[in-house]
Amino acid sequence: MKQVDPIILCFHEEQEYLHFCTNLPKKIRKRMRHYPRWHCCAMEKDDYNHLKERMNQAENQEHERKVSIESNVQYHLHETVSANQQITPWGVSAVKAPEVWKISTGSGVRVGILDTGIDGKHPDLRENIKGGVNTVDRTSPFIDQNGHGTHVAGTVAALNNDYGVVGVAPNVELYALKAFSKDGSASLTDIAEAIHWAIDHKIQIINMSFGSRETSTVLHRAIKEALKHGILMIASSGNAAETLDYPAGHKEVLAVGAIDRKGKVAEFSNFGRTLNYVQPGVDILSTWPTPPKYNVLSGTSMATPHLVGLCALLLSRAPHLTPVQVKHHLDRSTVKLNKISSRRQGRGVVVASKLLAQLND
Repeated sequence: MKQVDPIILCFHEEQEYLHFCTNLPKKIRKRMRHYPRWHCCAMEKDDYNHLKERMNQAENQEHERKVSIESNVQYHLHETVSANQQITPWGVSAVKAPEVWKISTGSGVRVGILDTGIDGKHPDLRENIKGGVNTVDRTSPFIDQNGHGTHVAGTVAALNNDYGVVGVAPNVELYALKAFSKDGSASLTDIAEAIHWAIDHKIQIINMSFGSRETSTVLHRAIKEALKHGILMIASSGNAAETLDYPAGHKEVLAVGAIDRKGKVAEFSNFGRTLNYVQPGVDILSTWPTPPKYNVLSGTSMATPHLVGLCALLLSRAPHLTPVQVKHHLDRSTVKLNKISSRRQGRGVVVASKLLAQLND
């Protein structure tokens, strides 16, 4: 029976229910749904309106008879939020990326994630992954057995697809530069080799969410060579509440610290006079290689991909910009945090709306 706004009649006595049903016109009785066990029946609204006057007359004649009238109430499962409902992580909102997606989504920009690899089968990433290299083991693909690289990649470029999460620049071309093993460690030579692969494959931005207290001539040479080829390098400052780690400490690299939801610099965030910016890096939700495929992490590693995504939004609209010119635009697009020294926040928080507005100046 097709029901339009069905009406439920609930009789208090079985006899009243039976009496009512047997005295109905046959056409209406056929269109009804009967629930004799509960002394109830359901009918279409039009049929109910037609019978209302008759029912009222019957009520006046038989005061003992009682009937209640209900609508066909709808109930819903107590489901948790599913992966089919896309969430915009707080950091992506804080840097105001969604405000500029009508102008730029990072399309055409080649970003290398120098990390533990990327989960190439992740539904929020697979369409954006265009290739990569595994310098730990050239005979193996860039599978992420740690999770760190996949998390970083999601903040940069998780798809805007009504599923899971969305990244700062959801149409970036991602390249996995796998130099870190399952335990999260990497050799100097594997990192340098990954940078050279990026040079050969015309990567435009490299995300370097790692560091060491020690500097290195080899790594510094690789970084300077990449800069000569127009690659913008962005690195996390470190999580020990002390001076900058390397490679963030190299002048050719943009160094990024972390802030929390309240706009405060995270207690763990490394600092120094060469710190460039701070970005969201506490309780960041992003992609993950194992179920439930999403995870929340904190660290300057999580702050860095926010800036990488912002630079991709800029380069997508202005691909001619050099790393020096990009930095100039970034410096003019920050919001200063109150009562916090430059050593702790650099120039402040870069926001997308200010960054892309400069292209119209």
